[in-house]
Amino acid sequence: MSNESLAKRRAKYVAKAAYSVHPFYPERAQGSYVWDADGKKYLDWSVGIAVMNVGHTHPKVIDAVKKQAEKFQHICFAVGMNETYIQLAEKLNEISAGDTPKKTFLVNSGAEAVENAIKIARLYTKRKSIITFTRAFHGRTHMALSLTDKAHPYKAGFAPRAAEIYRAQYPYCYRNPWGAKNEQECADKALAALKEQVKYSIGEEEIAAFIIEPIAGEGGFIPAPESFLRGLAEYAKEIGALWIDDEVQAGIGRTGKWWTVDHYEGLEPDLVTAAKALSSGFPLSAVIGKDYIMDKIEGGQLGSTFGGNPTAIAASLATLEVIEEENLLERALEIGAVLKEHLHKLQAKYSQIGDVRGIGAMIALEVVKDADKTPFPEAVDKMVDHARDNGLILLPTGTYGNNIRLLPPINMSDAELKEGLEKLTAAIEFALDAVTA
Repeated sequence: MSNESLAKRRAKYVAKAAYSVHPFYPERAQGSYVWDADGKKYLDWSVGIAVMNVGHTHPKVIDAVKKQAEKFQHICFAVGMNETYIQLAEKLNEISAGDTPKKTFLVNSGAEAVENAIKIARLYTKRKSIITFTRAFHGRTHMALSLTDKAHPYKAGFAPRAAEIYRAQYPYCYRNPWGAKNEQECADKALAALKEQVKYSIGEEEIAAFIIEPIAGEGGFIPAPESFLRGLAEYAKEIGALWIDDEVQAGIGRTGKWWTVDHYEGLEPDLVTAAKALSSGFPLSAVIGKDYIMDKIEGGQLGSTFGGNPTAIAASLATLEVIEEENLLERALEIGAVLKEHLHKLQAKYSQIGDVRGIGAMIALEVVKDADKTPFPEAVDKMVDHARDNGLILLPTGTYGNNIRLLPPINMSDAELKEGLEKLTAAIEFALDAVTA
């Protein structure tokens, strides 16, 4: 069935809320490529929004899922405990940041991991208030969308929202309200503003947790400065609050480390949320926390019918093995270095590329109209459309829709990387040559 005929059926049977960026219907995928219902081939630099880090249908992942499905597909962990749940928890605890012993709880999605992390933090601290940040995206369930920043299309109309949620300024150094001229000044001012807000507007003794993405994903792939994260961790400890590190989009090797915070020696969150790339497209997420925090939660206080599904766990264990066996953490760093070098050359040619940023293979370029940094989403839309027509899948992102986010598979070949850069360059030139003429 063609893309066109499927579009007609979709219009008739599928809820309008189920939005798609691209007007095609993937039929199969392999490695770095996707083929749609019309047979057109695309190089996929979205990978399901940072999900298929090891590429599509990796043989080791598919084999693990088949073997597990032949044994049994589902026995709820609350009924009978599958050994692989323990194996995955052990592995995630092992690769978590810091030396404190950890324990893991498994659920189905990033939003569920966030919801449960908040529940754990509130129960452990016996406090209610949660600090989230501008530019944040933590999901779409009631608590998660309350933590998420952007109103349209995520939050508007879904009220009332969860109580005791407060929003501080994310250290978005390219666009900061303090007029900071460099990253260190930006980090210092953001931390100072956060502390003043907490101390005088909320009350330090009220704070259960700070939740932050070390790279604001939907906000525009904005890395938080190392000194800000260190200051946040120290401040949380000082006032008896927890630090929740949301690595749903940035974790599992995307940035060239298991977790983004691994790039900074000695940083150890209290709780970490993981999903997306954790299981190569099978529904699975995790809350990984310091054992003395996790052990404060009594049996039955958290639960999930499908959380820790054996087939999803099989996919996850295989995914983690692939990343280790194929040295994909190192490969993500190599890919990121090539992307940044190429984009910086384009930035020197086009003033409309206002910023190039990211860590590892999680890179974005921000497109602006002028020196005043006026967002230029129209140009981004043209880039995305041109790239798709030319066989490259890209995604926009950012508060203003003026960022291109690059999420290639972290096991892609040099030839595929070169192909993607050529198509990306053509899309950028198509969108920007007219405005620079």
